[in-house]
Amino acid sequence: YPAALAGLDRLLASTPSDREGQDLRKVALYQYGKAQFAQQQYEASYKTFTQLAKIQPGYEDSPRLLQQSRARLVDKHYSEGIKLYRDEKLKEAIREWQVVLEFEPTHANAKKNIEQAERLLKGLEQRKKK
Repeated sequence: YPAALAGLDRLLASTPSDREGQDLRKVALYQYGKAQFAQQQYEASYKTFTQLAKIQPGYEDSPRLLQQSRARLVDKHYSEGIKLYRDEKLKEAIREWQVVLEFEPTHANAKKNIEQAERLLKGLEQRKKK
């Protein structure tokens, strides 16, 4: 897919009004996003479906797949944050939860967990100073 998309991009750069080329690009992006999603490459599929949405919002079922990719990314980063927190890797956990907030700014648990981890880090730093 990446090679096909690169070829289409070169073609469209030389003939931007090529309707068939535009349609082929949409199909290629859609199929590529679906393949990435099926392979659980959620970040890549999110980027691909976002790119497709810029060209044609509502293409096939891409809005649903974009939303599902985003939800899976949120779950993945949130769970990774929990794992890191349990492993006492607080700074890394905070970074994972911050990624969650980039995708879902109202994610209450990520916000709460960040605050809790920051309090713990602050307490640990104060103990080290003593």
